[in-house]
Amino acid sequence: MHLTSSNNYKDSANTLFYDNVTIRKNNYCLAASKNSLAYVGKENCAKLSLRTFYPNSTLIRNPQVLVPYIQELKEYFAGTRKNFTLPIEINKVCSPFQQQVLEKVAQIPYGKTVSYGKITAAINNPGAIRAVAHAVALNPVLFFIPCHRVILNNGKVGKYRLGTKVKARLINLEKSYSHDNS
Repeated sequence: MHLTSSNNYKDSANTLFYDNVTIRKNNYCLAASKNSLAYVGKENCAKLSLRTFYPNSTLIRNPQVLVPYIQELKEYFAGTRKNFTLPIEINKVCSPFQQQVLEKVAQIPYGKTVSYGKITAAINNPGAIRAVAHAVALNPVLFFIPCHRVILNNGKVGKYRLGTKVKARLINLEKSYSHDNS
């Protein structure tokens, strides 16, 4: 996975290309600039969630731009992709603190989980559990930054933008495809 800088947006700073895809009977929305992925969610792109992250963007349906991202997402759900390799952009919607947290979340290995407390320790801010939880909740690129791998300190799954049942399914999906179940 590559986080790209906002400089890649010079030609079309407020334009996002989007498409919807159905994978395993679930509908997802993806949006990207010409250069990098900007949003992944379960809602139809015309709904509020995408607009919440990018309120001033022009949305243009262009499935061709999203083909490589959709392919990687399909491979992830099929268990053949453990790491995403395409560029993503979070700088436009995430504060420096959120970026720091999400960069740590992006390092959580496939099939593993980490507590919010461990994330706070990793960023040298042990008192920031609520702030870390908020930053994780505002992850604009679900799956590509695996926020579903962050769990409560007591080992329970915790909340997730797509719901706790989906979060548990994702954790179990990865464990079932993981060759290292230790």
